[in-house]
Amino acid sequence: MKRWKKLLIIPPVIAGIVFFVFMKQSSRKPAQTIAKERTYAVRFIPAPRVDVIPRSIGYGYAQPGQTWDGIAEVGGKIVEMHKDLKKGIFVTKGTVLLRVDPSSYGLAETRGQANVMSINAQLNELEQNKKNTERLLAVEKKSLKLASQELERKRELFESGYISESDLEREETAFLSQQTSVNNLQNRLDLIPAQRKALLAQKQSGVSTLVDQQLTLKKTEIIAPFDCRISSVNVELDQFAGTGAVLIEADSIDTAEIPVQLSPVMFASLLPRIENPIRLIDFDMDTIRRAIGISAIVRISLFGQQIEWPARFSRTSESMDLNTGALTVYVAVDGPYDKVIPGKRPPLMKNTYCEVELRGRAIMDRVVVPRSALHEGRVFVVNKENRLEKRIIEIETIQGDIIVVKSGLDKDESVVVSDLTPAIDGMLLDPVKDESSLTELIESASGENAVK
Repeated sequence: MKRWKKLLIIPPVIAGIVFFVFMKQSSRKPAQTIAKERTYAVRFIPAPRVDVIPRSIGYGYAQPGQTWDGIAEVGGKIVEMHKDLKKGIFVTKGTVLLRVDPSSYGLAETRGQANVMSINAQLNELEQNKKNTERLLAVEKKSLKLASQELERKRELFESGYISESDLEREETAFLSQQTSVNNLQNRLDLIPAQRKALLAQKQSGVSTLVDQQLTLKKTEIIAPFDCRISSVNVELDQFAGTGAVLIEADSIDTAEIPVQLSPVMFASLLPRIENPIRLIDFDMDTIRRAIGISAIVRISLFGQQIEWPARFSRTSESMDLNTGALTVYVAVDGPYDKVIPGKRPPLMKNTYCEVELRGRAIMDRVVVPRSALHEGRVFVVNKENRLEKRIIEIETIQGDIIVVKSGLDKDESVVVSDLTPAIDGMLLDPVKDESSLTELIESASGENAVK
């Protein structure tokens, strides 16, 4: 029995030997493969040459172009108030908003008028006295001439012995009396100009006082100086208003200003290229604005859409921000309350948060590439053999996602715009033109869409 168990091992051994011989005879040598160069699929755009509009984006809160504080210039009780005077109402220029009790100021004006009228009466009286004195003086001078002739005749008669000495003395006395009358009238007439000057001085003082009183009376009215919207009311009817108290605050509605902060580099990129130095103090602001040539667009997002207002560059702040080092630029929107469509287009109200796009003058005929195509000062170019070439470029300016190339890249050279890892000089590429990226780049550079 043990012998038969040992014999059972023989068949599997024979089968294994047969299988090994079969496999050895049917085996083949391994096939040799030829290594091929790997290609990498990339997206590219032909570098366009366009007129670049320098642009920068800033954000700020809209503020009224002009504010007004209605200050009480005279004290007194408020006796009249505009029927709708509340925060938020619109009022037109010249509307009487408040009136302080004018009673005491009106009485002072009446007294001033009476004083001027009294002085005018005195001047008229003085003029009439002058005329009367001139007439009397003319008569007295004639009488004096006759008295002089009579005195001369009496002297001749006295010398001839026809009259006594007492008669001559009486005639001399009459002559001297007449001469005294003439002198008195002449003196009175000579004093009239001085009296007239004194009365005119009194009248001028009286008129000045009257004008001051009339101005004071006008100050009892608080009148809107321009079309505006009331932002604060600090007084009620029959309440006493002290001199200097701010009774009303209002904002203009003809213009709005938005201050935005830009870095000095961003602002400088908007300025025209001027070689010669200038002195800004030598020019007015309108001339400076025209020379700079910056325009602006103000936007807000509302109801799922962007609402825009054309704006203009107004001015810059006088200093840099101490905390951020930024420069504040002010842009102005004319007619912020115009073209309002309820539910669709709101007015540009105070404290509205706005996006402001600033645009400079066009930089003509420049090669541009996407900012994402720049890698440590180089762009990846697809050469004529579809191989990668790392090209160093000189940058003129960076605007958002756009790079304006100064040198190192020519028009229509193929620039890789997709991520390429690894990026090895000379590697074989399978380039595919990215039309959408090219269109977006051209539109952004030429100002047909917003900088983000």
